[in-house]
Amino acid sequence: MQKLKNKTALIGIAALLLLGACKKSYLDINTNVNKPTDVTPGLVLTNALNSTARNTTGSSSFYQFASAWIGYWNFSGAVSAFAEERSYQFTTNYSGVVNIWTNLYHNLEDYDYVEKKGAAINNPFYVAVAKTMKAYDFQNLVDVYGNIPYSQALKSTAVIRPGYDKAQDIYEDLAKQLDTAANIFKVNAGKVSSADGAFDIMYKGDAGKWGKFANTLKLRLLVRQSEIPGRETYIRAEIAKINANGLGYIGVGETGSVNPGYNNSAGKQNPFWATFGYSPLGKTAPTDNHRYFIASEYAINFYQNNNDPRLGKLYTTINDGKGTTYSGSPFGPTANSGDNPEFKSAIGTGLLKGADMGQPLLTDVESFFLQAEAAQHNYINGNTRNLYELAVQQSFAYLGAENVSTYLKSDVANWDVAADKLKLIMTQKWAGMNGLNDMETWADYRRLNIPADIPISNNPAASVRKVPVRLLYPQSEYNYNPDNVLSQGTISQFTSRIFWDIN
Repeated sequence: MQKLKNKTALIGIAALLLLGACKKSYLDINTNVNKPTDVTPGLVLTNALNSTARNTTGSSSFYQFASAWIGYWNFSGAVSAFAEERSYQFTTNYSGVVNIWTNLYHNLEDYDYVEKKGAAINNPFYVAVAKTMKAYDFQNLVDVYGNIPYSQALKSTAVIRPGYDKAQDIYEDLAKQLDTAANIFKVNAGKVSSADGAFDIMYKGDAGKWGKFANTLKLRLLVRQSEIPGRETYIRAEIAKINANGLGYIGVGETGSVNPGYNNSAGKQNPFWATFGYSPLGKTAPTDNHRYFIASEYAINFYQNNNDPRLGKLYTTINDGKGTTYSGSPFGPTANSGDNPEFKSAIGTGLLKGADMGQPLLTDVESFFLQAEAAQHNYINGNTRNLYELAVQQSFAYLGAENVSTYLKSDVANWDVAADKLKLIMTQKWAGMNGLNDMETWADYRRLNIPADIPISNNPAASVRKVPVRLLYPQSEYNYNPDNVLSQGTISQFTSRIFWDIN
């Protein structure tokens, strides 16, 4: 794999917890990734969690392409960038391909250090957190690229050209790692020291909540495979292991949200706000991406046509809230198309809460939708309707929208009148995950084709009018690990499906 950038020296614990929120120079801890500095794993954990938040929400994250491909946001016609995203035509050098691969493997190195150092100093909490977050990153890599280096990855110079593992095999091992982590969390609930908890910028050392996070992440792995013939027995057996640890899943108000001390100063803002919101100068100084990423016409129509109160929280009125109407763009217009930001709706205040907002990695919204889908398949016990309605309620709560009870009685959301319960769950999951985790919605769309009317790009360069099913491997793999990557065959973003995508 491509060798990762050298890391700068640690400034200090104060910078970690209060100042070092966003830039690598504040939080990275090694001068050489192949000879890691012998530092406490807590310092590395803080950096790693912050990096995960940045990797999954910044300009080089899944939002760069998935937000448009699944009908949430589009790109302003006032900017000539995003040609690859508008047309689906990208190469092995496309920034999304390169940055996601590089950033996630970089992040995994840090978690791997935390796990090994935690074991060496007999600190099971660090071991369990690292196992959980490695599963989080590796699942994202599998869901984007399919087969990837796994069993031979993260071995530095010991394995310079790691082989590729099968995606389904990786999923199965991740489930085992999460079982181990959850059981460690269970044993250590209430026993994590305040010193170790201070380094945990997500759950503050609450091992019980971390156990729920691990269980919910495993449920995501299992539900993802629900359309594969012959997997029912496996899924049921794995859910029985979750039931056995007794920790349950992420519940109301238990979202896994990272916050090392984000604030409204340069380099310290929440990464989602810093990418899609405003500079420290405030609303008079929007970021470039705040002007370039505008509302999708498809999404605006969905929320408006269904009298959905979340509309005003997900999007502003035109001209960044200075107008009185909502307007979205069709997907794919080229530059100079007339879709200028002042004539379109921008990202709303329910998502852009403030520079100091925590950054969610796995929400209670997603947790309840996963549980509702699993219950609908009879994989877990529980009232499917209650789980579904809790998911919608938590979506409204996160955004600060009102009148959820009225909405749940409307034709679009009413459990009683829906003929196809799975379609209802997944349509409302699409509506509820907007801006929370667009990667998950892209994965759901690929495996279930819901919503079926997601708009296809009208860009003239979109010669294949189909939402991509994956990204390509980065060019660095073809340069530095050619035998192993070439053994994966010819890769197409339109036909080389991830193993769980059988539709």
